[in-house]
Amino acid sequence: MILHEEIREELLAERQVSSCRHHWMIETANGPTSIGICRNCREIKEFANSVAEIERDFHDLQPAARIDQ
Repeated sequence: MILHEEIREELLAERQVSSCRHHWMIETANGPTSIGICRNCREIKEFANSVAEIERDFHDLQPAARIDQ
């Protein structure tokens, strides 16, 4: 029974972290990546500092614009 309770507590803790609406505080750019930490759940994540990569990813999501309009 104790093991069941421990597993239940772990699952609840994971669910709370995964449902966080992150508010990232990202360190100043100094190299290709910066570390960010969520103000709410304290999760740590690495962010790319390259604008070219961000633009590429954004354009991959957008439909191609027609030039001949």
